[in-house]
Amino acid sequence: MATRIPTNQIQNLQQVEAVVAGPEGANRLFTVTGLFSTGFGAYSRGSELEPRTETFTVLIGPALTRQQFFRAISIASLVNTTLQVAQVGSTFSWAITDVDADWDDESGQVELRVGVSAVASGANNGVTIGAIAFQVTILAAVAA
Repeated sequence: MATRIPTNQIQNLQQVEAVVAGPEGANRLFTVTGLFSTGFGAYSRGSELEPRTETFTVLIGPALTRQQFFRAISIASLVNTTLQVAQVGSTFSWAITDVDADWDDESGQVELRVGVSAVASGANNGVTIGAIAFQVTILAAVAA
């Protein structure tokens, strides 16, 4: 199950709208950027690997109808990562495993989905991902 981030918890939310001449009547390009806190991490009490995965979702951009929405692309990066080493010679990793943006039929907005993973081993070791930064570009047809 995904963790939904409320839109009002996005930090430094910025949106730019540009008029374009796109395919099949697409005439707007929205670029949305920001970051959100995750509070996500993996912590180990012993020598075994302690992997964790999570998917975060957030609704962004203008409300569009299905006919107005053409496509969205997205990128994301890990922000404010922390490594806690109590026992050396251990294994640590954190990664973005998936990024996707698509139209959400319930809200009419674009839903950004970011999958993350974290792994730690060794007594009292841990890794955290404090936040995720993102950029989503939305191609749409909006009446002038």
